Amino acid sequence: MDRARRIIITTVALWMIVATVGCESYQKRKEQARLRYERATAKAKVPLARDYFEEGRIEDARKILDNCLIADPTNSQANLLMGEIQMTQGRTGEAKICFENALETDQELHKAWAYLGSIAQEEKQSMRAIECYNKALELEPLNTEYVLAIAESHTLQGDYDLALSVLRAKIQMLPSEVRLRIAVADIKHRIGDMTGATAEYRQALVLDENNMEVVESLGYCYIAQDRWPEAAQMFERLVGNSSGARKTAHQQILAMCNMNAGQYGKAVGLYNDLSVEYRDDAQLWLQMGRAALGSNEPERAQSCAQRALTLHPNWEDAIALKGCAQYLNADYVGAINTFRSITSSAKLGGFAWLMMGRSYQQIGQLTQAQKAYEQAAKLTPNSKLVSMLVGNQGSMN
Repeated sequence: MDRARRIIITTVALWMIVATVGCESYQKRKEQARLRYERATAKAKVPLARDYFEEGRIEDARKILDNCLIADPTNSQANLLMGEIQMTQGRTGEAKICFENALETDQELHKAWAYLGSIAQEEKQSMRAIECYNKALELEPLNTEYVLAIAESHTLQGDYDLALSVLRAKIQMLPSEVRLRIAVADIKHRIGDMTGATAEYRQALVLDENNMEVVESLGYCYIAQDRWPEAAQMFERLVGNSSGARKTAHQQILAMCNMNAGQYGKAVGLYNDLSVEYRDDAQLWLQMGRAALGSNEPERAQSCAQRALTLHPNWEDAIALKGCAQYLNADYVGAINTFRSITSSAKLGGFAWLMMGRSYQQIGQLTQAQKAYEQAAKLTPNSKLVSMLVGNQGSMN
């Protein structure tokens, strides 16, 4: 009887142990199933969060991601997107952690590497930035943004040759990618290779003839090389494709280009257009007057000089312009009186004496002309023109 009882008790105990183990195993499986469901749900919700992010609904995206990361802290796409949100809100430290978390799960997230490169660049860690950008580029070999980022990193370190080699290598693979050629041109411009920069900008313009950024850069290259007619062509295009303050700036540069190219009539027209809005700008009237002198309009030049002097009394540059206009208009006595008022000028004194000498010569007062030229020679001893005029006057006397 005792033996039978012991067998029953043992059987019941074993059954209870098996039942308990089975229960625990069931609970464990149930918990694992719940976690799998939550992780799957979290993964499914990330695309919705990205849609919200791209629509500018940042807080809605963040709420979804918070729940996703609670359910699955290792979700690489959720960490990546959370990092992007942190970046847009200026929290680069938090963003960096998110990107690193994303890469712990998935080393092939090229965007995460690129963002880490950007953060490293911001933190002045150029070598780390290049390392991260290279990782991104290894995963996405034809991504132009990554190529440009690597080139910029090398440029910031002063490694211009390395930056150019990176860009040229990718141009071989992407010959129609205009931004790569622009980057090459920008570096050449930066290191003073204007001829090389001009060639690259022109090639970029062949690929994208309506790219006003390239047109403007090419225009400045021409200016740096004193190629004024070509520069004028570029800025004329820019004037026709801009508006507001930017158009005004382009008009001013175009006027300068026309002046230096000897296209004075065009410069006068541009300054005249600008004077409608900038009638109280003395510098503009001075420039218009100089252009008028170049286009042989002395009366207009004198009028512009007077407008400039009204706005900026006793301005030596405007006085000199007025004197030149009087001289071209054959008002030699008036020119003498005007130039006499600036003979003590450190900047224009020599020029004033020179123009007085020429004015005296025009009215036959050769002794006065000789004295004026001698004064001009003292103030501008290296002037070949003054030396020649002094010599000629001496022989005439």
